[in-house]
Amino acid sequence: MLGYRLLGLCSLMVLIFMTTKAQEATGVFTGPFTQRLHHTTQASDFTKPLWNINVQSFPNEAEEGFRHLATLKAKQSQQKLEWIKNHPSVVAPKKKRGLDPSIGINFKGNALNSFTPNDNSIAVSDSGIVISVINEGIAYYDTAGNTLLAQISWTDFVNDPTLTEAKYDPRVIYDPKHDRFIVVLLHGYSSTTSKVLVSFSKTNNPLDGWNLYTLSGNPYNDTTWTDYPTIGINDDELFVNGNRWGNGPNYDWKETYIYQIGLSEGYAALPLTFGLWHQISAPDGNDCITLYPASDGMGCGLSQKMYFVEMLPDSGSHVYLFTLHGSLSSVTQTLTASQYNIPNYVVCANAYEKDINSGVVDSLSTGAAWIANAFSLGSVIHFCFSADISGGWCGVHYGRIYLDSNKAVVNAYGMAGTDVCYPAIAAFGYDSTDHSAVMAFEHADTTTLPETQVIALDKNGNWSNAQVVKSGDTSVNILFLPDIPYPMPERWGDYTGICRKYNSTIPQAWMAAGYGANALRKNSYGTWIAQITSNESQPNEVHEQAYDHAGGVYPNPTNDLFTLWFHNDSYGRVSIDLYDMQGRKVKNLFADDLEESENHLSFNQLMLVPGNYVLKITNNGKEIQTHTLSIIGR
Repeated sequence: MLGYRLLGLCSLMVLIFMTTKAQEATGVFTGPFTQRLHHTTQASDFTKPLWNINVQSFPNEAEEGFRHLATLKAKQSQQKLEWIKNHPSVVAPKKKRGLDPSIGINFKGNALNSFTPNDNSIAVSDSGIVISVINEGIAYYDTAGNTLLAQISWTDFVNDPTLTEAKYDPRVIYDPKHDRFIVVLLHGYSSTTSKVLVSFSKTNNPLDGWNLYTLSGNPYNDTTWTDYPTIGINDDELFVNGNRWGNGPNYDWKETYIYQIGLSEGYAALPLTFGLWHQISAPDGNDCITLYPASDGMGCGLSQKMYFVEMLPDSGSHVYLFTLHGSLSSVTQTLTASQYNIPNYVVCANAYEKDINSGVVDSLSTGAAWIANAFSLGSVIHFCFSADISGGWCGVHYGRIYLDSNKAVVNAYGMAGTDVCYPAIAAFGYDSTDHSAVMAFEHADTTTLPETQVIALDKNGNWSNAQVVKSGDTSVNILFLPDIPYPMPERWGDYTGICRKYNSTIPQAWMAAGYGANALRKNSYGTWIAQITSNESQPNEVHEQAYDHAGGVYPNPTNDLFTLWFHNDSYGRVSIDLYDMQGRKVKNLFADDLEESENHLSFNQLMLVPGNYVLKITNNGKEIQTHTLSIIGR
């Protein structure tokens, strides 16, 4: 099997044209069942005084022992340390051919008041509300940036004195068909306390309250509990994949399972209809863990069907696709499994960072090589994961499964000397035939503090340059003393969040990711939220509108997103102000110190009525550029 262990590798495309196993049936379905509404929250719950109590426990990370993960990570750690000793600097990978994405509105996200890693997940509605969740709690923003609508802990969000155990591994998704949000949260670390908490927003405004349901995290009434959920939706149902582990102290692996849940009842606060899938196996007989639902990347188009993508967490040479046919009301439901050849992969060693105060090299957990995120577009399934690219160094991998031609594609990004991991992807094309994607991920090495980056992939799978969204302010050293090598790395957060804004004319996504920040105490975590827009031209356009790097607005006129490019010639206090044609200031868009640099700015022009506006850029009070912006009717 063709591999990709090339030192200094930037990216590689490998095509494998035939599946090794035909589609076959798997899984056992039970149900449908109903679960009554647990309780509702009201708008007034967000205005009364809150304790914001948050308790997190850290049981043994049992997945590190699943399928030899710990052994493989430890084996690779020493060669990475030798490489660090002999290479004082790192050269960033260069792009292949894709255009760089633009970073628009961006701001500091959820405040952290605990020692818990972030586990970022994010959703944005068509009306422009952003929900960002981390292990500690939930925050609501508007897309104008820096406007916090509400932020509360999970204890206060759930608002139920009977649900007193730890709450963790949050996921959030926006349903554009019904214009609602869904939040899934785990509760408890044992078979007697484990629950899957599912909340549906009452309206398209999450401040109006939620309908909360509690499903068992031990649905088969044995000695297992649920960990690490993933979620997805089709036109009418929610799918929650959970991993079942045995009780402590061994936390032995059992199996993966799927909740299939009706949406309409959840939105209406009616008894919830659901079914269960378990005894799920891959065609080659391997255990299945973390089946990532591949929701439609454009927000609709999947009816009575859901795809799930899976890879082994330690090493392998296949990607597995599970297809669920039928709704809860269907006479029969089926789950089929296929496997596709891909280049052999192996989990990467943990990442390394250098403490900015002591100079000690510490480690950051890079987790497993299982599927980190996925979406579907027609007959193409998109997925991503982290794995070794050379000598234990961690790279992000992007793949596609082409159902019509029965092939899989894998494209890797990374290089020896630096670690990038915890990727998340969203559809970034103009329509369902444009298979462009955007990926957010984490980055760190001994010369780069833990930061978050974003990168675009065009319709042909070409990478852009990676763009730094938020540089690290500090190293991370909050859970354990510096430790080299494994087994006690710092936690880096188990996943990154990204989602498409479905009604944007120009492809747009919102991301939430972790970085090194001095939060609760020094050397902690932070969340950074950012709007990402595409610079690819619309399909079938022959020419791309050019812009002058000295300054320009593109596209102009616009009826959706746009970007202002400008060059700052010297260090100074730069201000960008928006005026109407009568000379009245509408909004100060930016005010901060800037080095000599190329820059771009964008904002949600839906805040403006159609017409002409003037953008004025000053440096230390001296006007350096003026641009006219034309907003046309929508």
